[in-house]
Amino acid sequence: SLIEVIQAEDIGKLPDQNLAEVLENITGVQITRTAGVGTGVQIRGTNDNRTEINGVGTVGSGSGRGGINFEDVNAAIIGSVEVIKAPEAATIEGSVGGTVNLRTIRPLDIVDRIATVRVQGEYAELSDSVSPRVSASFGDNWDTGAGEIGIVLAASYSEQEATSFRPRVDRDNVVPAGAAVDADGNPGPDFPFLGIQFLNQELENFEYETINFAGSLEWAPNDNLTLFFDTIINDQERRQDSSR
Repeated sequence: SLIEVIQAEDIGKLPDQNLAEVLENITGVQITRTAGVGTGVQIRGTNDNRTEINGVGTVGSGSGRGGINFEDVNAAIIGSVEVIKAPEAATIEGSVGGTVNLRTIRPLDIVDRIATVRVQGEYAELSDSVSPRVSASFGDNWDTGAGEIGIVLAASYSEQEATSFRPRVDRDNVVPAGAAVDADGNPGPDFPFLGIQFLNQELENFEYETINFAGSLEWAPNDNLTLFFDTIINDQERRQDSSR
């Protein structure tokens, strides 16, 4: 079995905020983009893959059976990304191309207190706008009388506006043989042909606004027992306008 891992030593060390774009760096993994934003992941050319968080399968809120959308997970909470490219006999159903396992940062593994803030701005010339991206994270652990307790919190807010022009020629009208005439009144060709009806210049505008919160709580009352709780809350609003 071939497994590739992207390891983040500390919070926020992954190169992109979007996990789909992080996975694009792995050989054999392709991604789909919507308005320039990575959304889906294919392994060996198929979308039928399994997505897990800490080894537990996830259920997608949209179409398909591949699990959660990678754009909905804050990369600051992820400690490593494992891509299993070849399914094994022990692999759970749903892993035709492979399995992507997102491992969250374990708070009790943090050596020193961590606090990060990232502020970015993306300027789009065609839409003439600046879209902000702000994220922050905090992690620490404590040794108390009830055992070791650790916490990791991450939050992000991002906007994106993408505008594109799509020129299109509509040719959906078949002209019968000899029906068309030229400027001198001569009949057209002796075979049917497709006449160009009109030229479209379609303008598409995508606007995204995403608020994401992720947290991990870990408690080890003794050396033989460790309890943890992970949560990811994502609120995204999408708007798409098109005109001709």
